[in-house]
Amino acid sequence: MWRTFFNILYFLSCFIPYRPWRDVFRREKLFDYHAKLVALRRAFPRQDWRHFRLAKGGGSLVFITPNGTIYKIRKFHLKDDSITKFTQEKRITDAIRSLLPVRVPNIKIHQVGIFTVYETKFIPGEILLNLPLEKIREHRDKIGAELGNIIYILFNSKLPELNDLRPKGADKNDIGLTHGDMCSNILVDPKTMKITGIIDWEYARFSSLKREFFGLFRVRRKMRLTDIAPEAIWEYYRLRDSAKK
Repeated sequence: MWRTFFNILYFLSCFIPYRPWRDVFRREKLFDYHAKLVALRRAFPRQDWRHFRLAKGGGSLVFITPNGTIYKIRKFHLKDDSITKFTQEKRITDAIRSLLPVRVPNIKIHQVGIFTVYETKFIPGEILLNLPLEKIREHRDKIGAELGNIIYILFNSKLPELNDLRPKGADKNDIGLTHGDMCSNILVDPKTMKITGIIDWEYARFSSLKREFFGLFRVRRKMRLTDIAPEAIWEYYRLRDSAKK
């Protein structure tokens, strides 16, 4: 859908007579979509660019090729510090990959002309909140327990290789690594309803546990209706109390 939408708008932009206005429209409204696609085609000619899918994330355009390769480019690449954002996300996912019981993106970073490109492979599964509410609620106990375990491991991991990302002067007992936006980024196997992966770690940072739990409730009303977050919170504190014994 997004690919068709952007292609139509790009075509219509050709009829804007004044070039500076045309350039502003393509940059601010279309996020330089066409220029980014051309750059990707030149940099990765072996990909099947005739049948790619386009997704629009919070801060990025996401190009998904038929073989499951994902390329992300920040929407406002000239304003964003794309290299810093993508590099930090890669450092975090590299550090936690072996710790979590689910998959996280394995990121490669490329410089393609003026664009910083984030490359990863598709993780099998469906976005949890894309499934019917009734089906999610049926499995909320299991999903909540899995999330509570993931959050517990993440928040309590030592991760000395990321010490430079910890806020200075903060009490080490009050902060830990948080994803910050799990609500819309949980992948599950729709047959077993088991969590297969957590994606989009661009907002991950060392912060309070409150922030992580809040990230399960916010943005999507549907997540609040699932009652998964209370189950996850319960499991987190059950694991914490067990570890203290």
